[in-house]
This record gives sequence, structure tokens and C-alpha cells, in this order.
Amino acid sequence: MNTPELLTAPVPPEDGECCNNDCGDACVWQIYYREKAAYQAQQTQPTTSSYTAGNNP
Repeated sequence: MNTPELLTAPVPPEDGECCNNDCGDACVWQIYYREKAAYQAQQTQPTTSSYTAGNNP
């Protein structure tokens, strides 16, 4: 079974990294918000375990 790669928490852009030129999807803030949403979604997913009901020792 393949286990999904665990994402690391994204780091917000530092002051001065945004050029304020309305870069659209390439904006460092847009990238951060997408990565943050993906990270948060992964964190709320239940983890799989080898323990299942009925297979208790």
C-alpha cells in the first residue's frame, strides 16, 4: 500500500517577498495560501492504521 507523502507546514512569505504587481497565481501569497490549504486538508484526513476492529489480540 502506498502512503501519501506528508506535507510540511508552509512558511508565509517574508516582508518584501511580494512585489505588489498583481502576479495572479504566481504571487507568493497565492502560492502560500494554496500550500496552506493542501497542508490543512491533509492534517484533517484520518490516518490509516494497521489496527482494525475485530483483529484485536
